[in-house]
Amino acid sequence: MPIDSKQRTYQYIDQPHKLATLCHDLLCQEVEWFAIDTEFVRVDTYFPELSLVQLATEDKAFYLIDPLAIKESAPTAGSTNPLQPLIDLLANPAICKVFHSARQDIEVLFQLQNVMLQNIFDTQFAALFLGYGDMAGFARVIEGQLGIRLEKSQTRTNWHARPLSLEQIDYALDDVDYLVDLYQVCIEKLHLPQLNALQEDNESLLQAELYCTEPQNAWLKLKGLNRLKPKQLAIVQQLAQWRENYAIANNLPKKWSLSDEVILDIAKRPPQTVQALYKVPNIKASSVREFGDCWIALIDQVFAMPMDTYPQLPIAITAPTPEEESLLLIAQAICQQKAREYHLQINHLANKDDLLILIRQPLQSNLIGWRQLILGQPLQAWLKGNSAVQYTQGKLSFYSI
Repeated sequence: MPIDSKQRTYQYIDQPHKLATLCHDLLCQEVEWFAIDTEFVRVDTYFPELSLVQLATEDKAFYLIDPLAIKESAPTAGSTNPLQPLIDLLANPAICKVFHSARQDIEVLFQLQNVMLQNIFDTQFAALFLGYGDMAGFARVIEGQLGIRLEKSQTRTNWHARPLSLEQIDYALDDVDYLVDLYQVCIEKLHLPQLNALQEDNESLLQAELYCTEPQNAWLKLKGLNRLKPKQLAIVQQLAQWRENYAIANNLPKKWSLSDEVILDIAKRPPQTVQALYKVPNIKASSVREFGDCWIALIDQVFAMPMDTYPQLPIAITAPTPEEESLLLIAQAICQQKAREYHLQINHLANKDDLLILIRQPLQSNLIGWRQLILGQPLQAWLKGNSAVQYTQGKLSFYSI
């Protein structure tokens, strides 16, 4: 039954059959796209827990999907996921799913059944070409483009609580209501080359490896590894892998048992006994009591390993030659100028290694999407001799030759 909120009529989807009907109807109506947002809780768990999914179609039909209620009311017999119709809808490449800042939404939706979404559009990427930089918040873009100030009082609310308050419902509907309008603004204002470039950025978010860490590779996410010796790296690898496996198995935040800082301290000065673990700075005594024997066993295992089995960091790019250094200085100056022009932090556009790789392989740019459009393409033309750089009116620019 339709419900009113803020002069908006929406349907509350809280039963498996309602969800199946909604997804079937959207497919039968040949809907080309819809706006989507999620609310989730991730306080004391490893995996984000989906609380609500909001959908809005081009003609402003609104739907609030309650996964908690759907799961609770689903029959216990059988193994069918009660959210399967939604999973199938999100994986349907014929319908574009419009998000703003999609990565966290994709993560929580992907983990419903480890099925990747298909065909998305992230308006946060598009906001770059509207003058908002590359990390623009939704409220800022909506105020700038639509002149509407969004109420953000529900940002920290408990989305698992039921029933949802009127304030929560209004907040949830606002996001997809104005996302419909923002998407239409983007399609209207952006040029075809910009839209084509954004397609690469959108597709880059649809890689499963972004949303699931292989435990044996968890150590690579720690910072400061380049200052460690091979044996120390092996200890980091073992402890980080244990931590990841434990967190996944128990659905707990991985740093509850061991923080990154503690793992690095253990690796730098490996304790030989459980008693010695208590002296590691900032280590939790309760964790030592529960897991100390296991950690010492892992350290002993590393000391018994042949040296040639120690893990190695990815090979760093070699230093530039004097000739490359000259080209790099020009490329960095152009990168800085483009960053200012598009309101970007320069490291979000390209770092020194990105530019050096491009200098060495100008025919195969390592940049994609909007980065390739605004920086990669002009640099490639310059490096291949099809354009030259000139300095006029306080600005570097390219001209064809």
